[in-house]
Amino acid sequence: MSLDQEVVIFAGEGEMRALCRALDWSATPLGPVASWTHSLRTTVATLLASRHPMFLFWGPQLVQVYNDAYRPSLAGGGRHPRALGMRGREFWTDTWDIIGPQIDAVMTRGESTWHVDQLVPIERNRRMEEAYWTYSYSPVLDDDGSIGGTLVVCQETTERVLAARRITTLHRLAALRTGDGARDTAAAATRILASNECDVPFALCFLAAEEAAASLLSSDPESIELVHAEAIRDEAGLLAPERWDLRAAFRSGMPRVVGLAGEPGLAGIGPWPEAPESAVVVPLAYPGSAEPVGALVLGLSPRLPWDEPYEDFARAAARDLAAHLAMQRNAAERERLAHALHVERARLEYVFRKAPSFLAVSRGPEHVLVLVNDEFYRVFGHRDVIGKPVFEALPEARGQGFEQIFDHVYRTGEPFVGREVPVKIAPTPGAPLEEHFGDLTFVPLVEADGTRTGIIGHGSDITEYVQARREAERLLRVSEQARADAEAARAEAEHANRAKAEFLATMSHELRTPLNAITGYVQLLDLGVHGPLSDEQRSVLARIDRAERHLLGLINDVLNYARIESGRVEYELEPVLIADVAREVLPLVEPLVQAKGLSLDVRLPEQDGHPPLLVWADREKLGQVLLNLLSNAVKFTPPRRDGVAGRILVELRESSEAPVSQRGHEPEGDAGQWAELRVSDTGIGIPATKHEAVFEPFVQVRSDLTREAGGTGLGLAISRDLAEGMGGALTVESQEGVGSTFILALRRVTTAQGESVDRRSGQERRVAHERRSGADRRDMDVEGSERD
Repeated sequence: MSLDQEVVIFAGEGEMRALCRALDWSATPLGPVASWTHSLRTTVATLLASRHPMFLFWGPQLVQVYNDAYRPSLAGGGRHPRALGMRGREFWTDTWDIIGPQIDAVMTRGESTWHVDQLVPIERNRRMEEAYWTYSYSPVLDDDGSIGGTLVVCQETTERVLAARRITTLHRLAALRTGDGARDTAAAATRILASNECDVPFALCFLAAEEAAASLLSSDPESIELVHAEAIRDEAGLLAPERWDLRAAFRSGMPRVVGLAGEPGLAGIGPWPEAPESAVVVPLAYPGSAEPVGALVLGLSPRLPWDEPYEDFARAAARDLAAHLAMQRNAAERERLAHALHVERARLEYVFRKAPSFLAVSRGPEHVLVLVNDEFYRVFGHRDVIGKPVFEALPEARGQGFEQIFDHVYRTGEPFVGREVPVKIAPTPGAPLEEHFGDLTFVPLVEADGTRTGIIGHGSDITEYVQARREAERLLRVSEQARADAEAARAEAEHANRAKAEFLATMSHELRTPLNAITGYVQLLDLGVHGPLSDEQRSVLARIDRAERHLLGLINDVLNYARIESGRVEYELEPVLIADVAREVLPLVEPLVQAKGLSLDVRLPEQDGHPPLLVWADREKLGQVLLNLLSNAVKFTPPRRDGVAGRILVELRESSEAPVSQRGHEPEGDAGQWAELRVSDTGIGIPATKHEAVFEPFVQVRSDLTREAGGTGLGLAISRDLAEGMGGALTVESQEGVGSTFILALRRVTTAQGESVDRRSGQERRVAHERRSGADRRDMDVEGSERD
């Protein structure tokens, strides 16, 4: 896969795409993106493009990839972006006992899973948090038909689950029947609150004596006492009023969080392994009054953040309790307190209205709507529904089975729970129906005396989730067909490339025969076999000879390329003094350098007193590569630029870093043993966008200059193939208008290898290296190149 194809997978905006582009995938078990299977690339591209939260576990190591929509679920605390590219088991240590078996069922047996409002605690914001999810696990098939990974399509429902749980608790608290006294009322209230142990691990109620209530703000609350404690033991040491600094809470009139970290006696309180680390002190004041009459202390969950919804819940609980206490304590103020309770109920109605899922309350057997929330209007359209029967307000709901559901729930009291229920909805009255999907619950509305008076409807519009899952499943099916098409196309390309290589080889041999004949006849004429020649005739023969030699050189390039292309090149690798090869090649180009008025600077290690460098190479092919690089440098370096003579530098140096193409392939013990032969010039340079293109066959970045200087566009393609065939690499560093440096990197012969090289057999040193199979080549338009 080319760099351009890799860019396509992660192309586009978004934080996760940018992180994927920046990540060194070769350092992960997935390896470089170029080695990814078609199925993996398709799945990752689909996941990153989706606006629905998605998470992918891939391969035996379950390497992780996720999208921007999932990223908020990791919250703060450094888990993001660390999760990207990590192994699943190493990352999800907090939840692996839950999700591990589910993922294993998908990876080993292909079993898809579906979970609704599933509790899956997750470590985020530097704590283990209570979190709920609706999600599915689905197998993703790899190119060979095996299960390559697990695709998670999910939606966090924590906010909705917590809101429903707290609304239920507040509804029970609002329906509390006042006891015979303040203690009984407080006991009943704290029992209700502590029964929701996930939000309230323990509850305490402190009340002042009636005569001391008015002095709580102006003096120490010495007369205040604990009237009831729920879910906390006496030995906890938290039952004394002074432990909670109630005066500070009374002064502010606001909820005050008190830390409990390290407090003895809290172990085992609440549903979680962690003990509560804090509690909130909420002043109790009669409705309509700012003067405190006591305080409600609620233990806070160690697995939930203290945020606005949590604070709203604590405030609502304290106000309801205060309203009940007021009604019980002062019969003379019942009318005013009834109004206060109405205000509190209105507040609960506000909480009801702002719930993240749609809610509706109907009354009577006709199911007349009396209360709906904002989300209901968003889903069903802003229409006049209050005071109307459900199926008059929503006529499109008729005939979809909901009449029978409502009648059955109202008549029997049995709740109805439906998952992914299809519903046809008109966004506005009279508009065409649109198909939606919802998780729906209908429960009877039961009054304090046990009678059923209506139905509470609750649901979430999960249309986007269902559509996203279905689209992901469709794309997975499409990817299978695409893989089959790609295999057929690759086979066809391989056949075409083999035919091309065979044609080039045949034509090169056929063309050399008449050219050799031309050479022979020219030599015979020059020798005077057919009579003496004039100077003008000898000049013509010299031009014919030069043209023939030039053409023969071009044909030899094509023939060499065809040999490499067809895999018929063998390499005799042996320790070679690279400086010796350089000294053999340099005299071949020195006349060209002098004729063009260039300077040639050669820097070899032994010139500075360093030992010569031995490399593993095929001596003949090493000389061929170096000669081509020097010829190119001469060819494309002008004699002068801005008054400065053109210059060519040949430099040999050691390197401790392997070339990119050879990293991970060094023999054991050879890491860091490399030599670089660098050929630099002050020539016309290569644009940055063409640095890789110059190594492709027949590609010419500047065809005008190449035609003037001559060449087939194969020299650098052949040179790179030869370099890689010797276990090395050929790269370029260049700036247009400044010059170029071609770098030939070869593996050095270590000291131990040099001592044992004489004991190596010829068979051990012979390496047959096939390069550039037909499938690896791409037909490319001839654009021209400033390099052959």
